[in-house]
Amino acid sequence: MKILRILPVLATVVALSACASRAPEPLPQASAVAETLRVEMPVDPRDNGLTWAQIDLIASLADEYKARGHGPLVISYPQDSMNAAAAIDAIAEARTRLYDHGLSWRQIAGGAYRAPGQANAPVIFSFTRYQSVAPDCPGGWEDLTRARAGESWERFGCATAANFAAMVSDPRDLIAARGMDPADAARRQTVLDRYRAGEPTGATATDADSGTVSDTIDN
Repeated sequence: MKILRILPVLATVVALSACASRAPEPLPQASAVAETLRVEMPVDPRDNGLTWAQIDLIASLADEYKARGHGPLVISYPQDSMNAAAAIDAIAEARTRLYDHGLSWRQIAGGAYRAPGQANAPVIFSFTRYQSVAPDCPGGWEDLTRARAGESWERFGCATAANFAAMVSDPRDLIAARGMDPADAARRQTVLDRYRAGEPTGATATDADSGTVSDTIDN
């Protein structure tokens, strides 16, 4: 009889323990997908150097690549086209301008595509970037007055994740961490040399760092 009386109590304890140990549902998360940005720059066979419009286009491409570009920036030229020579000259100047905008030579790659007989075949710039994806937030709310312990709701945290997807600078940060920049070897050696010489390793303060507004003394 005592065992029969204890069984319902044990069943209740087990049920409550299961509820308490149940893992919470994951909150909605923003994500990102890779896409290829492809921009065409028409080249006239009579051109001798880049036009102002082409220069502005290259500047915009450089800014976008530095902000959200991944992998190489590929410049493709038309092969067997009527403007092939002008296109190659345009690419040479475009590479120099991209370098002047802060891209290294290693970030710029080249290629060719067939355009037989075309008069104004474009130079094509392409690179990979990421597009943020907001979670699909359902409409309406459940009756929160009848909430039970450990219960979750589909809309909880959805607006925050959607705002995060809209505000993130580089959407790739949503799916992978950024790599660390290389260490400043010269600065590290300077600090080590001062440490070994028994000198302070911090930067030397100047008068501009004192915070003094004026040296005038009222009499």
